[in-house]
Amino acid sequence: MVVEAVHDLDLALEELVRSGGIETYFAPVVDAYTFDKVGYQILQAPTDDPALGHAKSENLRREMHASAMIGDIDASLRATALRTAEAAGLPKSNRLFLHAEDESFATLEDRTEEPDRSVILQLDASRVSSSPASVLRAVRQARSMGWGVGMSSVGADLRSTSFVPLVNPSVVGLHPDVLRIDCESHLAELNRLLHAHLERTGAVILAEGVTTEDDLDRVRALGARFMSGPFFGPATKQPEPFAEPIEDGLIDHHSRNLAALGTPYSVAQGLRREPLVMNRELLVAQIAALEERALASGAATITLGVFGEDETFSQATRDRYERIRDTVGLTAMFSGGFTEPPIPGVRTGVVDASDPMRNEHGVVVVGPDWSGLVAASKRNDPGSDGQVVFDVYITTERYTCVDAARSALTRISPISSTS
Repeated sequence: MVVEAVHDLDLALEELVRSGGIETYFAPVVDAYTFDKVGYQILQAPTDDPALGHAKSENLRREMHASAMIGDIDASLRATALRTAEAAGLPKSNRLFLHAEDESFATLEDRTEEPDRSVILQLDASRVSSSPASVLRAVRQARSMGWGVGMSSVGADLRSTSFVPLVNPSVVGLHPDVLRIDCESHLAELNRLLHAHLERTGAVILAEGVTTEDDLDRVRALGARFMSGPFFGPATKQPEPFAEPIEDGLIDHHSRNLAALGTPYSVAQGLRREPLVMNRELLVAQIAALEERALASGAATITLGVFGEDETFSQATRDRYERIRDTVGLTAMFSGGFTEPPIPGVRTGVVDASDPMRNEHGVVVVGPDWSGLVAASKRNDPGSDGQVVFDVYITTERYTCVDAARSALTRISPISSTS
């Protein structure tokens, strides 16, 4: 019965899209400094939703997420939006902010000859966490073909910021609910996390859902450069072209677009220094120290443990990862000794027989404002006292930690949309 229901949904969505039953609307995006228009946010929903707004567009996206044809549907919606923008005479300097699904990125056309980042593909933060391996591959592909990449729905839950360092979005779109949050400590933490990203990359914050003049105070407090919402006029099917902004808020943004390759240890070798040499006892203590630091880092953190071929864990390790699971945004444990998560709620993936990560132990911790890495490779020969010894790298160098996390995440299993 579930399969039949999904099939019926697929057919209904496909027919809706192919029959032209989806309307494309353009909502103004303005610069918070100058109040000049800088682009349009694309909203799409069925034609029988006359009062189209952010909620209506989100309803369509939720239905798409339950469909096996999500990639095809999103590609069709993207093509429709771009054709509609072209038909309206919008120049390439009128930037478009388009909600997108990574499943459709395989069909992206080459835009490397277009103005830089003229279209920003906004990935939903919750979708990034459900399948990080495929999302990160898709992001790299999109950037290499000239598309801008952003994130949306960030900030209502602080866990939604945990993938910001790995995706490296040029535009961080705030969830509309952020403008309604009354908890000052939540807002203070969100500010700290996002501005660490802005300082490193030159990205900007897009405050969505601006409705009243009072919302502008919150926009200024959060440091959002771009704004959208009913306050700036209704979404329209007939957008008007506008002159190129005097200043481009994204002019200073830069992205590293490296492939996610190797293992945490092989990435750490790029530090170009000699590794430390430790016995197992000291290594375990070193790893535990960083895991404890992760516990103090809050919800916007990713913690990835590497356990060689271990099948079992000490009680102390189990207790620590249960606490990490309940604290940070995403927790994963990798080993050649298991294929199912050893602790409920902790993610994992396959480390096959030929994977060099089977010879490694360590932990990678990445948060928006700090990071740490312990990466160890077991030596074939024992130490002078006959004990097993490891070559070990310890670092807080930002890009090494980010690249190490991305390398491990290539192995992570996605969360099923039906789970």
